[in-house]
Amino acid sequence: MAILHSHHFALKTPNYQALKTFYTETLGFDIVGTIPGKDIVFIDLGGTTIELISTDAELCPKCATGLVHMAFEVDDVDATFEDLKSKGVVFHVAPKGMGDIRMCFFTDPDGNELELFKSPSLAW
Repeated sequence: MAILHSHHFALKTPNYQALKTFYTETLGFDIVGTIPGKDIVFIDLGGTTIELISTDAELCPKCATGLVHMAFEVDDVDATFEDLKSKGVVFHVAPKGMGDIRMCFFTDPDGNELELFKSPSLAW
């Protein structure tokens, strides 16, 4: 089990097209990944990545707008899940797949949403 590095920060917005245009056209950052069929893009900010999520994307319907979660890329989601669980971390979303993405979710002691993440198509 190993956390490799931060992968992305997710931002949820009702102004998806405006934010996408702002980050890509106004600021000049590149889109490095998408979730097919959803208004979700990953934008490389030069050292970190944001996952921009439309409120219409039906992902995390309970989440407010703004910062949704911070994701860590791991070498093995299930093994890391088991390791952290053995250390007392409580997960509210067990490992699951979405296409080639494997993920699970938990919170830090202040309640900030954290994700363990692995995907061969969204590796950068």
